[in-house]
Amino acid sequence: MPEKSTKVGDDAESGAEFLVDVLRRVVDMAEGVQRAVSPGVHDAVASRVYDQVRAGLGAGGPVVGTVVRLVRMSPPLRSLGESAAVQRAVGVVNGAVGAHARPRGAAVPAVMTVRVDHRRIGLDRGSLAAAFPSASGQVVVFLHGLVETERSWFHRPDPGKARTGTDFGGRLAEELSCSPVYVRYNTGRHISDNGRELVGLLSELVATWPVPVTEIVLVGHSMGGLVARSAVHQAGERAVPWLPMVTRLVCLGSPHTGAPLERGAVRVAGLLGRFAVLGPVVRLMALRSDGIKDLARGSLHEREWAEDGGVVDTVVPAGVRQLFVAATVSRSQGSLWGRLAGDLMVTPSSAADRTQTADLEWLGGLHHFDLLHHDSVYDAVLGWLRDPGHTVVAGPVSGNTAASSHPSAGRGRRGRSVHPARSSGPVSATGGAAGPGAKASGHGCGHGT
Repeated sequence: MPEKSTKVGDDAESGAEFLVDVLRRVVDMAEGVQRAVSPGVHDAVASRVYDQVRAGLGAGGPVVGTVVRLVRMSPPLRSLGESAAVQRAVGVVNGAVGAHARPRGAAVPAVMTVRVDHRRIGLDRGSLAAAFPSASGQVVVFLHGLVETERSWFHRPDPGKARTGTDFGGRLAEELSCSPVYVRYNTGRHISDNGRELVGLLSELVATWPVPVTEIVLVGHSMGGLVARSAVHQAGERAVPWLPMVTRLVCLGSPHTGAPLERGAVRVAGLLGRFAVLGPVVRLMALRSDGIKDLARGSLHEREWAEDGGVVDTVVPAGVRQLFVAATVSRSQGSLWGRLAGDLMVTPSSAADRTQTADLEWLGGLHHFDLLHHDSVYDAVLGWLRDPGHTVVAGPVSGNTAASSHPSAGRGRRGRSVHPARSSGPVSATGGAAGPGAKASGHGCGHGT
């Protein structure tokens, strides 16, 4: 179960101390490269220089501890520690290298937490009641992506980029009378580990929520979608009581079959590993986090990253309806540039994995991080949540397109589907289900509103 600690500075302390450890490893790698490339130059003077640098970094731990104690005692420093810049830096450090053990053997603290106004909220009934005074039985959980925090869902208004300035959760709360819950987690951990922790967090959240929970919707951006899918799969394995409450799962630009950047890093590391002189560089590349490595194949289960590397069938339970949203920087759905570049981080073939049972939505003219804020993304999600279900007709990929209310983003549909008539709401471009077992669902956050 997630811990209930609300101490200020825990995230900053773990991130800062771990950054010191990473720098120490970088120094070791630099010395290794010098030894391999020019052993004659590496003399006693160079050794002493490296030792002094390590000693300086070694003193960083106590310094960090002192700074964190001051932060906890001083309101101005506490505010600095909770600032957007510091918290984003912690997210980047955790996501990049955050799952490795420290040299002194202690595991990196990694606690998944609920956040309101970017502050950690305890999962006891009193804390939740105070943080969610208008709690609804319909709960929508938002999960951020790699090297991000829950702050990534929030933005400033920018009409030119179709951004209202209101986060998706706030808008859904107004239109569907549901309660948005933003979660922060360490993206450097294995996706399966974060999925398992999400199972525990939701178990506690449901047990202590101010009102009885009737429905849970999971919305994940990028890696967050994989964490949500992993949690639902593991919840099914463990038959947790709240699983029947999960009716919908939304993945925004999630690399279900892997991310090309991480696959490229794996290939480069393999190539460099053939040359002994580049061994230190390969070891430095290996410092990237377990979470990043999982993105090579979109691994959701621990058996997929274990030594045997087996493939696990991670199909979600039949009662959970999924929406996979894929974006491309190209405005044309079928263009070669769009297929290759995708949203600049994830290709449409990976984000709209057709081996899974999911409704598919394509949005053109958007990049990866537009999926967090853009009005057309919100309209697509809202329309899908309002949709009581549709009958899917199996068939090849369709070239049909639907009009978008935002000229800055194109829309298209994959598959063929028969939609029920709607009297209001944005035009839905949701396509057919991918993979076998397509189904109709009469559930969804705000159904009947």
